[in-house]
Amino acid sequence: MNVNQHSRSLTFVLYFFSFLLLMEWIYPLKEVANTGNTYLFFIFVALSFALYLFNAPFIAVFVSKIAFILFALHHIFFDDPIFSFEWISIIFSDVFKNIGLLFERSWDKLTNEFRTLLFFVLLWLISYLIKYWLQTKRNILLFFVMTIIYITVLDTFTPYNSKLAILRTTIIGFVLIGMLFFQRFMQKENLQSTRKLMTKWMIPLIVMIAVSTIFALIAPKASPIWPDPVPFLKSHAGGENNKDGKGKGISRVGYRKDDSQLGGPFIGDDTVVFTAKAESRQYWRMETKDFYTGKGWKSSKPPATSNYKMTDKLPVSINEGLESIPFMEITPNDKMAVIETIQRSPNLVHMYGFTNFRYIPYSSYDFESKEDAFSVNGAIEKVTAIQNHEPFYINHYTIFYKPQRYSIKKMSETTGENDQIDPRYTQLPENFPKRVKKLAEDLTKNKKNWYDKTKAIESYLQSGRYQYNQKDVAIPKEKQDYVDQFLFETLKGYCDNFSTSMVTMLRSIGIPARWVKGYSSGVYQGSEDVSVNIYKVTNNNAHSWVEVFFPNVGWVPFEPTMGFVNNSIFNNDLDRTSTQTATTEEKTEKDPIKKPQKDSALDKETKQSEGFSFSDLLDKIKNFFKTHWLMITFIFIAFIAILSFMYVKRSKWIPFILIWKYRMKKDSNTFSQAYLSLLKQLGRFGLKKESGQTLREYANNVDEFFKTKTMRTLTEHYEKQVYRNQNKAVDWEEIRELWENLIKKTTG
Repeated sequence: MNVNQHSRSLTFVLYFFSFLLLMEWIYPLKEVANTGNTYLFFIFVALSFALYLFNAPFIAVFVSKIAFILFALHHIFFDDPIFSFEWISIIFSDVFKNIGLLFERSWDKLTNEFRTLLFFVLLWLISYLIKYWLQTKRNILLFFVMTIIYITVLDTFTPYNSKLAILRTTIIGFVLIGMLFFQRFMQKENLQSTRKLMTKWMIPLIVMIAVSTIFALIAPKASPIWPDPVPFLKSHAGGENNKDGKGKGISRVGYRKDDSQLGGPFIGDDTVVFTAKAESRQYWRMETKDFYTGKGWKSSKPPATSNYKMTDKLPVSINEGLESIPFMEITPNDKMAVIETIQRSPNLVHMYGFTNFRYIPYSSYDFESKEDAFSVNGAIEKVTAIQNHEPFYINHYTIFYKPQRYSIKKMSETTGENDQIDPRYTQLPENFPKRVKKLAEDLTKNKKNWYDKTKAIESYLQSGRYQYNQKDVAIPKEKQDYVDQFLFETLKGYCDNFSTSMVTMLRSIGIPARWVKGYSSGVYQGSEDVSVNIYKVTNNNAHSWVEVFFPNVGWVPFEPTMGFVNNSIFNNDLDRTSTQTATTEEKTEKDPIKKPQKDSALDKETKQSEGFSFSDLLDKIKNFFKTHWLMITFIFIAFIAILSFMYVKRSKWIPFILIWKYRMKKDSNTFSQAYLSLLKQLGRFGLKKESGQTLREYANNVDEFFKTKTMRTLTEHYEKQVYRNQNKAVDWEEIRELWENLIKKTTG
């Protein structure tokens, strides 16, 4: 290989790795900025580097890039034929209009077409800078560091997961830095860069990077030294207060204070709220609402907070009838859940059967302090930690609870006759839609007791008639009821739609119910010991469900949301058996069907299967090809081009495969097979054996061309072994070096 060919190959490798590095800036756009057609940006960058690689003239580079940008804008935003040229005038007028908006600093009014054009220009500038860094400065460190910072910022403040991106970027960056350092070194020492020298430099570098990467992957990882900064920044910036649910557009999922206007889409948020260590999955309860407005939920009572000491029993309805557990006096039937808060908040979560909280609000471990430690809002049953009569942000606290088992027999005894009901829990608006009540009556007409009626409505909502959806969710109009819209018009929504519908349907037939919100159990993270599991609860786990009041049992949770399963344990004691039906699996609010999580190592993972249809599969394939035909065409052309290039250059890389192949073989036929492979490779190189030419004559020609005697020596051994049946035990190890030296010469 001459110097120019080696330089061109090295430049190609540098541009290829630079292309991969720049792609890390584009990959997150689809997830972070909801940007489509990102493959067009990939093609544009590849085109830019290809033009730079072949040193295309400035005019050719400029025209090619402008033409591709116009083609991309037409492909994304226009349906007119590309050769109609009317769309070009629209683009130019749009550009001049948006330039005026730039000078006016009206950033929010810029059109999508102009934003896309600006992004192409940005990629143009970046690719040119990379060319300058590669060819002139021979240093890519600045761009590499900028890429690392860009990825880590996105990972911290957006839902983008950069775990693999960081790994890819590190490997690519170190390869580029190593190659460019080699070039700078050769230039400084006035040495000529050759393929042999480059190979000697790159092999140790690649081995070092590979070994470092493997150790980084398999080595144990320490926990973060600093907490996640996002919850801290949000809490100090009033992030919690901003989640009032009144904003327009798409909201971010998570716990919010105001539920008076439900509906509308939301986006996921993986921000961790807290971690929990408990024996089993729990619903983490925050508060209840009892007044339905037709659009959402409020409290029928004004806020009424009371303060309590650490040893007091807190007046929350779900722990009525339970005795408090004194600190450090836990019996085998009592349980603990340890909560570690990540997102800064004084509000405490609790679960069914809880009896006490414990935390350390003072400088000492004096749990018998006479100062108040809790504040309870009796209207919504929200518990807040306090210190010196002010909200107190705690990092750890422990919940003591008694596992609850609800008797189906006792619940089935409740029919509503002679039972006094608090009117707060059967309240409905005066204009509540009659067809909602009619639906509830039809579903429960053959049921005799409250439990059977409740299960009938729960099963109906869980049956699959209604679709779980987070994004395509409507907001009720001014005179439209939130439940009525969901049950009879849109038939799609998330937990708020399902839970509100069940509460109002129960109330319409006289069964007391209320709306509860908090967090689902979270994502299973492993076990601390045999009986303690660890769960990570994020904003995606924000959830709402239903509680129904049975006079002889109390408040009982039910789960109507499609894809979710109730964590509570119900004793099927109707026939006096001890059979228990306990739920085993729960899906997260973010994706309730696709992401089941194990509860412990002994749990069996449940999977939801769907029917398979070849016609549906064929339609999906057709739609995919119709939507992504340009990308598929580009990939196909690139694949054919790569195969063609490899075929044309096969004489360059096949010898190395042959060397590796015959080094692994040591039988008696290895030499004869290697000799025949050498003949084929010499033919590919251009030294073909003429018809009628003997092997010795051909060997003389080969040795004359390469100025060696190697081919004659190999031919003599081959003739003795094959034709004269002599020297069958040719020592392949002795002549392998001669064979390898000769076949390497055919690589150029």
